[in-house]
Amino acid sequence: MLRARGVTWDNSADVVVVGYGLAGAAAAITAHDLGARVVLVEKQPADARCTCSSLSGGLFLCPKDVDGAIEYLKSLYWREEGAQWTDLDTITAWARYTAQNVEWLKGLGGEVRLFSDPGAEFPELPGASSIAVWVYQGRGLRMMEFMDQQVASRNIEVLYEAPAQRLIVNENDDVVGVRASRGGEEVNIKANKAVILCSGGFEGNEGMKLQYLRIHPVYYGGGIDNTGDGIRMAQEVGADLWHMNCCSARLKAKFPDFPYAFSLDFSGADWAHQQIRGVKEKVRAGYIVVDRYGRRFTSENMKTHAVFYEVTFFDTHKLECPRVPSHYVFDQRRIESGAIAQRSSGPAGPHQLYKWSADNQVELKKGWIVAGNTVAELAGKLGMVPAVLAETVERWNGYCADGRDPEFSRNPLELAPLDSPPYYAVRLYPGMANTQGGPRRNSRAQVVNPFGEPIPGLFAAGEGGSIYGMLYPVGGGNLAECIAFGRIAAENAVK
Repeated sequence: MLRARGVTWDNSADVVVVGYGLAGAAAAITAHDLGARVVLVEKQPADARCTCSSLSGGLFLCPKDVDGAIEYLKSLYWREEGAQWTDLDTITAWARYTAQNVEWLKGLGGEVRLFSDPGAEFPELPGASSIAVWVYQGRGLRMMEFMDQQVASRNIEVLYEAPAQRLIVNENDDVVGVRASRGGEEVNIKANKAVILCSGGFEGNEGMKLQYLRIHPVYYGGGIDNTGDGIRMAQEVGADLWHMNCCSARLKAKFPDFPYAFSLDFSGADWAHQQIRGVKEKVRAGYIVVDRYGRRFTSENMKTHAVFYEVTFFDTHKLECPRVPSHYVFDQRRIESGAIAQRSSGPAGPHQLYKWSADNQVELKKGWIVAGNTVAELAGKLGMVPAVLAETVERWNGYCADGRDPEFSRNPLELAPLDSPPYYAVRLYPGMANTQGGPRRNSRAQVVNPFGEPIPGLFAAGEGGSIYGMLYPVGGGNLAECIAFGRIAAENAVK
């Protein structure tokens, strides 16, 4: 471990926040407003900063009822005494603070509106009716621009292009500072009160994804600079880890010549948000999702943050994952319905890291979208047995004619046939916006060791050690947690 003895301090603050996404911003603002001097340490450059939060859809949950929210999370993460994804005290702190999210943002001058009420991803569970989802006006990009304005108006010092490398401890193993690298030089920043890790997960670390997640490859629509730095730093000073194999993920399109993965608007009517709200009108264009052999394997009105686990199926006889890649199959009607990339979030969203063509023709020319005049021709280009995919489409069209999907109980409003050639497909891979695992924290956002004892001087917030276990509670869960635990961490760090 890196000891403070002999270290020359180049800067100091009461609270040093590592990572300047939504969690880092919430922590820095809260600590400053409680009277602390704060320094933010950020890996990315100021003029090219692109966080998971800014690429998000700007959704965040804000429970209407704290007790109901506790019951909902207990239903997700509490199995029995001694077997929980997340302890009850931490669940309770989450519920209390997320229930203040709207009030806190509005109190700063933020512009938010109700998005879905109720909005729980698992409405059948106890307490689900307490979960309401809100959205920041202008989505995640505008939300982070607003938070940046709040940080700037407080004159909080931000060290850009300064990736944190090591935590610095004293002779008692208390965390007392951070070593970063800036301009090729080491920079040692003393933390008079505490360090708060808000440095994200490991979306950009292929080795960690291979070791910890249930399948490989997994692609993300953000966080390519999140390489697990804070996780390793916390491990060195004795942190326990939790939720490392947990992932709120769906199926995303990833193309070799572009670094980010895309969420797709499958039906041409803001598909992801239809799933959150519940499909309420007939879709304009039909589609199905099939495995690498051309067979459907799930209902396409899927759980947007949990279908990942269905995709991870491994065939021990063939020694392969038959659902990686999967394929999004559609016809000319979907091409004519507008861009197939989701434009409320991700690289084709407000951040405009990529401008997807409205008629999809640019992506067709790139080969990102595969086309065939017949289903059989399309299957051949995808490496499938043509008769298998043709049979799957024929069966699907029969279900649409009958108004019922006996295989997977697809929502009747999504039963639209594939009968308008040409036919198209896009390869899909497991992925999402961010990982969940990292240093385990308690209800006060203190990072704890494997015996549950707090590591003095070290706190954490955000996706790096998220409190969420296997199942993600609702769209906007991570942003909600960033705000809540950023505040919890700062309040306790300042104390």
